[in-house]
Amino acid sequence: MRVDTISPLVLADGDVAIWRALLAGDPALTSPYLTPDWVRVVARRRPDVRVAIWRRDDGGAAGFLAVQGVGPHAAMPVGGPVCDYQAVAGPADIDVSLAAKALGVARIDLTAGLKDNAVGACLLTEDVGHVARFAHGWDGWSADRRAAGSKIVSRARKRLSKLARDHASGAVSFEPFSTDQAAFETLLTWKREQMRRTGVTDIFEHGWIDGVVREAFAAPASDPHFGSAMFVLRVSGQPIAVLFCLRAQKALHAWFVAYDHKFGDYSPGIILFAEAIKAAAAAGFTEMDLGPGDYKFKETFANYARPIGSGFIGRPGLSSVFKAAQFQMRALVESLPVGRARQWPAKAMRRLDIARGLVAPQDRAA
Repeated sequence: MRVDTISPLVLADGDVAIWRALLAGDPALTSPYLTPDWVRVVARRRPDVRVAIWRRDDGGAAGFLAVQGVGPHAAMPVGGPVCDYQAVAGPADIDVSLAAKALGVARIDLTAGLKDNAVGACLLTEDVGHVARFAHGWDGWSADRRAAGSKIVSRARKRLSKLARDHASGAVSFEPFSTDQAAFETLLTWKREQMRRTGVTDIFEHGWIDGVVREAFAAPASDPHFGSAMFVLRVSGQPIAVLFCLRAQKALHAWFVAYDHKFGDYSPGIILFAEAIKAAAAAGFTEMDLGPGDYKFKETFANYARPIGSGFIGRPGLSSVFKAAQFQMRALVESLPVGRARQWPAKAMRRLDIARGLVAPQDRAA
């Protein structure tokens, strides 16, 4: 089996069809981040995106893995810091080391690779993505949450009732699958303010990320393969909370969420997620992935933990040795009784990955 590497913008229609068929045939690969559509959206903003394609002797495609930042040292997941999952679209026994060789890189870093995938053997840490699955509808998901001891449904209902009581009759409304440009711009403004307030890097200062997010928002709702879904909670017509998701087939992935802090006492985010799940289930979607992260609200909404981890696909050489040493040091510190200091190596590695992923070739040239 050989591996070809090309720009996703020149993928043949036949290869795209095979890629989508591989995703459809594996229940673990429901994420919008794993679609050829996501890869091409990023590639239109970054010229350094490449796809490794495993091909059988007859030339037919057998697997796909997309990366960005191809250079002599290390490639990264396509979409960098705004992409939650990485995986090969293909069989679990595919030789992933062939991708690094074909791309001409020493290693391919994985920040959240799927355990139940060909990249699983390359992962050196363990984590989970939090997923709310509602294949049996809103009622089935609600019953599941109650059976697990979660009070999130009743809490969201009480908060919504209080919000409605404290405002004029009919002033509170929920808009599913909104295409309101003004609400979208409000969300981005809130997110940027949140980043500045918390000292987090403003990712929207990088034009390629802003372009990717805006293109996803503009994707036609009629395209089942990829696009977005926005949910808006309003008071007197004005947004007080907005949730922006990516979508692919029947799966949603919560991407950005923010709210007006004047309404913070009502937990508008909790209300919004509950209403969004209810609307998504009614529209035929079967899951909303909340992504990884140690957040209590994700755990209360999720009824499935997607096994993931970080690691790398490496070739023999100093780059792989260096990366392996980083993970070894991280594991050592995390095994010690040093309190919060146990988290420092992981946080440092994440910050470095974010910084590397944010910079596109045109940014380096500038």
